[in-house]
Amino acid sequence: MSEMMKPDVTNLTLTTTNTEYSVVLKESTRFFTFQMRTAVDVRYAFVTGKVAGSTAPYMTLKSGDVYSSPEKLALPLGGLTVYFANTGGGVVVELTEWY
Repeated sequence: MSEMMKPDVTNLTLTTTNTEYSVVLKESTRFFTFQMRTAVDVRYAFVTGKVAGSTAPYMTLKSGDVYSSPEKLALPLGGLTVYFANTGGGVVVELTEWY
């Protein structure tokens, strides 16, 4: 990377089973990743109302995997919301935004 990007970490706890939780990316975010702190599968989507009830379209991040957005997007992702849900409470989503 030619320009220095800075990271910002968010830990989001999904306390209640099959409940939608969300993170709004910061205005200057150009790249982000997320993973689960514990070995569980988690549902995620970029539109509301999908993950809690397992209603398509949503995706599943398998235990031990990491989601990465396309690297260094030309436009900031600020305002993009990522929605999460799981089938067991107490899961922590570790999200890193690069800006």
